[in-house]
Amino acid sequence: MAVKKEAAYHEASHAVVAHKSKFHSLVGDVNIEQYGAGEIFISLSKSKCTAAGKKAALETQKDKEVAKELAVILCAGLIGEEIAAEKDSSLTPNEQCAVPDHELAVQQLKMAGLSSKYDFHQNSARDILNQEWETVERLAAYIFENHSADPIKMAEIIDAA
Repeated sequence: MAVKKEAAYHEASHAVVAHKSKFHSLVGDVNIEQYGAGEIFISLSKSKCTAAGKKAALETQKDKEVAKELAVILCAGLIGEEIAAEKDSSLTPNEQCAVPDHELAVQQLKMAGLSSKYDFHQNSARDILNQEWETVERLAAYIFENHSADPIKMAEIIDAA
């Protein structure tokens, strides 16, 4: 199976939003060899939580603010594909690739006692990605060319913007 640019935009969008977030960090490699199975690993960051005045503990994932932020990060993948397709008509967003992201967003929102509707979080992701689009494009180009990236390289590319 050929590596698709849409996958690079999907994962780059998650990465940029997570890296810029108040509570979450990139913690593992991204690999786009299998579109739809390419994953990025994001975790609640102890240092970011502490800096933001939240407990660095497992129960913090149930915090409403933290859950909302994770929902935005999870929605960013498909939104990034959509923005890329708006700019390049040869690209086609694949909603099926976002199903696991959206299922996890719904789960986290419910666990925090919030509505499981994520359209607001999609709009927030779109706002962030539009502001950071040059960074998303640089990171997506790197991921597409290399088919993968580690969290240190992704952070370097994002921070260089």
